Amino acid sequence: MKATATVGLMFTALAGCGRDADNQAGNADPVRRASFRSLAARDFLLGCAGGSGRAETRAEVARMGELYRFAYAKGAGQSLWLGANDWAGLAPHDDRGPCPPGEAGYRAALADYAARLDELAAGIREVRQ
Repeated sequence: MKATATVGLMFTALAGCGRDADNQAGNADPVRRASFRSLAARDFLLGCAGGSGRAETRAEVARMGELYRFAYAKGAGQSLWLGANDWAGLAPHDDRGPCPPGEAGYRAALADYAARLDELAAGIREVRQ
């Protein structure tokens, strides 16, 4: 079986975990999905040549930390944890190619990470305490 299909099947299985009408952390939870996607984008960015040592990367990672603190304060900690758990289970099977070399590859990965963090911020904003 192709790795992509395996990852898709695993994500489908994991995404259905925790489904319950009273459980915000089910697969329809935007914070859980955004947490998963932001972690995947962060790890991809950190794989870019020199990506982890750049000021722009550190600023976005710090922004993620602030978003996590805000989410925990609003009561979305379980959603963050479940998104991180989903990513931890799937990350070893991530078959995306490496970050393209050069500045353009880094900039594209940085822009994607920033966009995923914007999605996380939007999901957190919708959380009702």
